[in-house]
Amino acid sequence: MDTKTIALTLFVAAIMGSSGAVVYSLNTTTVDGEEEKTEVEDEYKVENYPPKLMIDEEITEIWDGNTVSIEGYIYDENLSTSWVTVSVLNENFAVIETMNLSVLPSGKWTSETSITGPGSFILQITAYDAEQQESEGKPVMLVISPPEENDVRLTFGWTPPVENETLGIVEGAVLHEFPETCSVKYQPSNQNSAVYIPGNFSEVDATYTLTIDTEEHSTKGILVAKCGMFEESEQSISVDLPLPPEPIDDNDQDGVLDDVDACPETPAGEPVYSTGCSDSETDDDGDGVVNADDLCPNTSTGASVDGDGCADAQKDTDSDGFSDDVDACPGTPAGEQVDAFGCSESQKDDDNDGVSNDIDTCPNTPSGETVNEVGCSESQIGPQGPLKILALHGGGQTANGLRSMQGMQDLMASLSDYEFVFASTPESNNVWIRDPPGGKGQPTTDRGWADTSISYLDQIVDQQGPFHAILGYSQGAAMIPVYLANTDNTFEKVMMYNGYLPTTHEGLIDTIDEAAPFSTPAMVFSGENDDGFKDMAPALAQKFSDCAQVHSPSAGHHPPYQSDSKYNQILNWITSD
Repeated sequence: MDTKTIALTLFVAAIMGSSGAVVYSLNTTTVDGEEEKTEVEDEYKVENYPPKLMIDEEITEIWDGNTVSIEGYIYDENLSTSWVTVSVLNENFAVIETMNLSVLPSGKWTSETSITGPGSFILQITAYDAEQQESEGKPVMLVISPPEENDVRLTFGWTPPVENETLGIVEGAVLHEFPETCSVKYQPSNQNSAVYIPGNFSEVDATYTLTIDTEEHSTKGILVAKCGMFEESEQSISVDLPLPPEPIDDNDQDGVLDDVDACPETPAGEPVYSTGCSDSETDDDGDGVVNADDLCPNTSTGASVDGDGCADAQKDTDSDGFSDDVDACPGTPAGEQVDAFGCSESQKDDDNDGVSNDIDTCPNTPSGETVNEVGCSESQIGPQGPLKILALHGGGQTANGLRSMQGMQDLMASLSDYEFVFASTPESNNVWIRDPPGGKGQPTTDRGWADTSISYLDQIVDQQGPFHAILGYSQGAAMIPVYLANTDNTFEKVMMYNGYLPTTHEGLIDTIDEAAPFSTPAMVFSGENDDGFKDMAPALAQKFSDCAQVHSPSAGHHPPYQSDSKYNQILNWITSD
């Protein structure tokens, strides 16, 4: 880390807590749809809290030639009257610009900065609400690194003087990412630098021309090309330019005379190296594939390659981060996490029972025992089968999204003798209960508002039941009392994580109130850092006559991790009689 970056880091540490931070991205981060649909009754708004910023501490990006955009999110009781102030400081701690930004209904804010190149910057962000309350947070260090630049490559051709003339022309092309930084000159051998000839260079197509007077300049010399926006590189080519009166043919017209042309049949129009060979005739890494077709230059000597010039060590066919030569599991499905051998859980079967790890409910099946479709033998679950748990995902989430959450992964590992069935809502936008058409300020009164989801769950229970328990996360938890109030199906236990009552649907609440309190043993979980939902947990718990309320001092809007101090309490409640 350079001195200025260290200074910026110390500056950030000095002003921590006085400003907010930002998420820098060229892509939009999707927040769980339920975060944008928080439903809080007026009776819980006892105090107007300062707005809160969702922050990162440090962002490092590579400059792509464009101006830098910033974006982030805030949480407040009334986003429509909130705004965000962003100040951009340079490496000398001077303010470059200050922006006052409005906030979208989703809590998102975004803006384009005036940053147009690499450097280190500090972003100071503060959110305000209508009462001028300020957010707490910390500044963000933004480091924009320069892009990598390849070494310059130079081609040339020579047009000698015509008969009875002395002016010849050297012309060619320069290959570099930033041609606007390039220059070319000819240095005649054994002559003073005062007679060096600068090239006439075109930034448009990166070509150059040099006019050489063969009476004043030696035809032996060096062509020099220099390029570099952030890191300069140089290529020098020694040349011996032939002259009349003994003209030598250049049959392929590549600018290299036949007597020194290593490739006398270069295709018309292709730039060549000093050898007279173009990329279609050159194989720098000796892998049998010419440069023009070689997608993987610098192949190791002796390595076998495919038609694109790529060895297994240069390819990662399944894009899992492991090159093909060391990947024990080629063809890993896109997006799946892999182990040190390049294998995902869907490609492994640790207990060799014929069921891959990702869907194996019963790992460590004894060798030779017959298992069911979820990898469980009778010795592991008994002839009646495993106890089943029906799991409902959050709003805006998917069944696989709930399955992949760390808290759910920990719970499934702890309850390996249970079978989890992850249901997926039939409604659009991945919600169990659609929002009121007129907005949350105009609640629905239709008691059948959630009938599509209720019918779907009845079908799941009928086809895959019976279920020992039903589990819901976020809006999935809100759906549970709606379902219990509208079905004849029963469960031994009910688990609701980070949930609430659907109070913007008065018809559904009326049905719940008529059926409550529910006698099924229930557990309601909330997290201290789940600011948008923790205060709604008690109202949800009151709808059950036998309810264990579990509040984690560390969890946010997610099921508790195995490391959570309340994890074992929940586990004991689930497994107890």
